[in-house]
Amino acid sequence: MRFLEGIFLWSAIAFYLFSFLFFLSSIVFKKERQLHRAWVGSVIGLGLHTLAILVRWIASGHPPVYGSFEHAFAGSWFIMVIFFIISGRFKQLKAAGAIVAPFVLLMLGYGIMGQRLDIEPLTPPYQSNWLWVHVTFAWIAYGSYHVAAGLAIMYLLKERALRTMKTGERLSRLYQFFPDLPVLDDLIFKLIVYGFIAHIVMLGAGALWAYGLWGRYWAWDPIETWSLITWLVYGVNIHLRVTYQWNGARGAWLAIISLIGILITFGGIGFVGGVHTPLL
Repeated sequence: MRFLEGIFLWSAIAFYLFSFLFFLSSIVFKKERQLHRAWVGSVIGLGLHTLAILVRWIASGHPPVYGSFEHAFAGSWFIMVIFFIISGRFKQLKAAGAIVAPFVLLMLGYGIMGQRLDIEPLTPPYQSNWLWVHVTFAWIAYGSYHVAAGLAIMYLLKERALRTMKTGERLSRLYQFFPDLPVLDDLIFKLIVYGFIAHIVMLGAGALWAYGLWGRYWAWDPIETWSLITWLVYGVNIHLRVTYQWNGARGAWLAIISLIGILITFGGIGFVGGVHTPLL
């Protein structure tokens, strides 16, 4: 990690941390001003995060696609960008920063504690434009699925609060910052569909890249196999929602359970030997 990159990255982490504390404070103490401060802090954090990525990109000559640190670096950035896009449209979703921010911090911490922080050039097999497409859409899918799971947690918390609320009792101020349940349910489904489409592009780009490199589209590498399994899991998720109307709480649980496959793909199977291992 170079000096300028380190300044931008650690400054971004500091702003993410303070924004998380403000998000939490706004929900617990119901302070609109704290929510605004949290939002501004997150915007500044994302800006610094972007600068850190650009510095590393320029220095290495390739986007952050190599090693656990660069994957955590880029993946956390995509999660924040997707969060900003949807919360910019639905103001009440800003409170979801209390769930998104700590996950981003944990992800960045995991990357920093890993190996290969130094800038490394891509070896010849990985010097392909298809790799950029493959990894970019993988992180779009990853970010979409994670934000969907975060909204699913919000849904289940608010749904339980409404279900157990006694007659004449007011809803806790904690949940008044959350959007209405139908809005959350609709966004969860749309994010999963969006991630599912990006997942298809990721698999297709990876297959084309593999064919140009090794003369075969598929090698049943552990990462390849598990990402296919995960794609099928989310396909079943969409099928159950559309065909059997598994919406509401059942749909929220589906979004959370389906995410387990993504976490295994990037955090578990990646340690098994295979053609993807040098990139992880």
